[in-house]
Amino acid sequence: MTKKYIILLLLIVGSCYSCKKYLDVKPKSQIKEEFLFEKERGFVDALSGVYTLMARRDLYGDKLTMSFLDLLAQRYKAGTKASPYWDAVNYNYEGDVLGIKVKSTIRTIWLSAYTGIANANNILSQMDEKRSVFTGNNYNLIKGEALGLRAFLHFDLLRMFGPMMANNPTAPAIPYRTILSKDAQPLLPANEVLKLIIKDLLEAEALLAKDPIVSGASNDYYDFNVENRKFRMNYLAVQATLARVYQYNNQPAEAYAYAKKVIGSGKFSFVTDADISTTGACRDRTFRNEQLFALQINNMKGYTDDYFNTFSNTYEQTPLNNEDNVIKAVFEESTSSTDIRLLYLWQSTAGKLMNTKYLQFESSPGNCTWAKNVVPVVKVSEMYYIAAECSPDLNESIDFVNEVLSHRAVDPLTGINNKADLQNALTKEYQKEFFSEGQLFYYYKRNSFSTIPGSAVVANSKVYVLPVPEDELIFNK
Repeated sequence: MTKKYIILLLLIVGSCYSCKKYLDVKPKSQIKEEFLFEKERGFVDALSGVYTLMARRDLYGDKLTMSFLDLLAQRYKAGTKASPYWDAVNYNYEGDVLGIKVKSTIRTIWLSAYTGIANANNILSQMDEKRSVFTGNNYNLIKGEALGLRAFLHFDLLRMFGPMMANNPTAPAIPYRTILSKDAQPLLPANEVLKLIIKDLLEAEALLAKDPIVSGASNDYYDFNVENRKFRMNYLAVQATLARVYQYNNQPAEAYAYAKKVIGSGKFSFVTDADISTTGACRDRTFRNEQLFALQINNMKGYTDDYFNTFSNTYEQTPLNNEDNVIKAVFEESTSSTDIRLLYLWQSTAGKLMNTKYLQFESSPGNCTWAKNVVPVVKVSEMYYIAAECSPDLNESIDFVNEVLSHRAVDPLTGINNKADLQNALTKEYQKEFFSEGQLFYYYKRNSFSTIPGSAVVANSKVYVLPVPEDELIFNK
């Protein structure tokens, strides 16, 4: 990064991306690290600031879930060159004029993710020196979460900006930042980045072994209590991320083992017919009990209404939608469908279908507040798909997929005779399961799809590898 962006990043670490209580202590420009970290509460608040940053629209509150990444995966129709989404769906990564300014969006994602990493590194740099301020198991919880978040953000940066692992795993990818420093860090080979990600995740897993999500232990802090752990980088979320990373790194045995650990934890349940079929504000559109890691988003309604509920002619009020026949083809509908993901998560307007996963409905005070302002980041269904893809036993693989299908009101798989048939079935499931969650583009990249369904563009490294911002490249020379 150029020096001015380093300075900006360091200012952000101490100001606008940290939690509200942190900011309330002193004016933003006057807060000192030693004041923030002199008590355990300061570490808790600083860690909450990382989640607040991740929940912003520049990252998982929008761009890395419901809009930009899913535009790259051809989830939505751009129409004509006049569409604000045209450059994104046509992989014009230098486009910076109309609608979504793709080049600026990519740069903002990069800077925002590394700002989150800098915040995590700032916390980690203080913890051992101040270990005496921690009570109970909180040192382990805070350090485990911070390491897990550092790894998680680096991994998604790698999935966007790194090479296609099947083609060139040793190509320069991204820096792996483990310290808060103004100095440039080199672009490491992708396989080296993955080693560092795995190292951080394994340490996080060990630290989080007594996480309240598995132990049931109570805690004085709201965010560390069982009912709120899915909104944190908890023990199961770390294991799920390890399953993702090992699969991405072509280590199927390890990915299978970790996916099985999460599945066998017994700490989740699938969405019920009653919860998904109810009307209005209480419909469980994001499958809350299937979420291993989710983020609470501030005031989603304004922009999710624009994306998924209205028609207009201005950017960010142009709906993210697709033709009826395209969506129905994804769900393999002929005359009717029983799939709850189609029946209850879509609405049709003027021949176009819009996903309703993130629509925010008004409700009575205290009624179904869980349904609002939440974006799933990791779901347990993905663990079944990873276990299916990585299992050495084809029959077991089929069983894993059928378990998810049984909870989506879909008939079990038939005619699966080999791994190629299974992979085709998994492709269909990824296409159905993760609408507006940003995972499909990564799936296509990991599996080296020569074209992304819905696009006529040849899907090579020019499509799958987002360009590292120019100022980062210049500063690293």
